[in-house]
Amino acid sequence: MPASTGSTPAPAGRRSGPFALAGHAFALLGRVEVGGDPQAAAELRVVAPLAKLATGRLAVASAAEYGEAFGGAGYVEDTGVPRLLRDAQVLPIWEGTTNVLAVDVLRAVTREDAGTPLLARLAGAVELARPLSPVLADTLATAVGELRVTLGEVTADPGAVAVLAGARGIALRMAYALAAALLVEHAAWGDGQAEVAARLSARRWLRHGDIAADAHHHLDLLG
Repeated sequence: MPASTGSTPAPAGRRSGPFALAGHAFALLGRVEVGGDPQAAAELRVVAPLAKLATGRLAVASAAEYGEAFGGAGYVEDTGVPRLLRDAQVLPIWEGTTNVLAVDVLRAVTREDAGTPLLARLAGAVELARPLSPVLADTLATAVGELRVTLGEVTADPGAVAVLAGARGIALRMAYALAAALLVEHAAWGDGQAEVAARLSARRWLRHGDIAADAHHHLDLLG
């Protein structure tokens, strides 16, 4: 296990960006509550709102797709499927609305320098990705470079209209980059499933590419 990553492997069959993101937040919380780890606390300050924001929104989108897959049965109440969508919707509400969490991310970056540990982890993932996939490493490197610039602008003028209006987009880019980086960390342990998930996640969320055909090709591995 690479000593620099500071996270733990996900269970087999559960290598996905949202799962890795949530699991990393839990791992950091454990290090804080059990050992009072100051480094974990500094990273958790930004990871917690990022994980809530990204996984909450993805839960709603996933539940909507699930209902659509059932057609009419996904709409009528007696199947129980519509309740799944309503239950999922509570996540980006009860855990903090998307806008509130996005502003909290900006607050963490500007007041507590929470962007530093995040960028350090992302930069480390770029190096871990080099022997796995040059394309993946380059995608992550580009994302890290863009986030450095963006977070520099946030820190320089946190009250700027462009910063506040773009808070949601900034936070989501940070979350997607972190999720891809965490998958790379798992892949660096020799986890082939995580490597495939990292490449697909980076292409989908960081490069906004179409991964449908490749995801189908790797369905058995990722399922």
